[in-house]
Amino acid sequence: MKNLSIVILNYNSLGTIKDCLNSFVKYPPKVDYEIIIANNDGNKRDFNSFSKKYPHIKFIQNIDNCGFSSGCNLGASIANGEYLLFLNPDTELNKTTAIDKMLETLENDKNIGICGCRNIIPTGIFPEELLLSPWFLIGYIDKVYRRVNKKQLLDRFDTRKEIWYTDWVVGSAILINHNVFKSINGFADDRYWMYYEELDLCHRVAQLGKKIALLRNVSINHIDGGTTNSNIKTNRITRLEGVISAHNYIYCLTSGYKRFFLMGIYILRTIVVGVLKTTFTLPIFWKKSFKINSYILFGIFKYYILAIVNRSWKSQRLCKK
Repeated sequence: MKNLSIVILNYNSLGTIKDCLNSFVKYPPKVDYEIIIANNDGNKRDFNSFSKKYPHIKFIQNIDNCGFSSGCNLGASIANGEYLLFLNPDTELNKTTAIDKMLETLENDKNIGICGCRNIIPTGIFPEELLLSPWFLIGYIDKVYRRVNKKQLLDRFDTRKEIWYTDWVVGSAILINHNVFKSINGFADDRYWMYYEELDLCHRVAQLGKKIALLRNVSINHIDGGTTNSNIKTNRITRLEGVISAHNYIYCLTSGYKRFFLMGIYILRTIVVGVLKTTFTLPIFWKKSFKINSYILFGIFKYYILAIVNRSWKSQRLCKK
């Protein structure tokens, strides 16, 4: 039995996956591990051709592009490891040996349910003071909270500490005990097509009384958006689905009058922002930014109509079980 199963999801990203796999050759983890690549891409021929180059890796095909959560759950379903590491295709290992340190952290502290590491992105370091509340989807609420609680947050996120206990970690590299993952039924593939799935996962693990740990002394290199930014069609679809997932995130983490109030604010904000972005990019008609903004705005209105008709906030892209 492998001690660690590494699940990588493919969608139009075989090139970046190749770079990711090459980084394992350059900086191999010491732990006994297996790699599983789940395919959400409809191009099965290229995927099958790619798989023949890596006979030591497990490959599995999804029924359709059912979303990030679905693909990750599919990969986990054939995993033999005691621990699961969900790794983005546009990531690469480096000399900090992040995987071994993350695994060591989980093994040494059973109160930790999920472990992540620092993400080195092209513009620097991905934000690490990560707080989990659907209310923080409203930017000014997040800013006011951080200002009012500045002292407590400075103590909690002390820059001298190598481990921060955050509310969630970035989905590009999430390490979790396999049994814990099973106990919460994995990622919510019936709710999120793309984005917010890691926040939801961390929330449910925290409800078990487990801590969420972020290691700040080790890192992975993350291209950040390497797949979603590959072309305009993929970019606009993923951005629209991000808006849709936010609605589901609010729905899942709130109830009663709080859900009604916050959902109302977020819907109003989404419409206003969508109209403003589309209007301001109108002078450059048919340029990339206008195409994306107009697509998202139209998609938002269509989504709201379908939500009323179907009485559900779920994405239409989710595959039926």
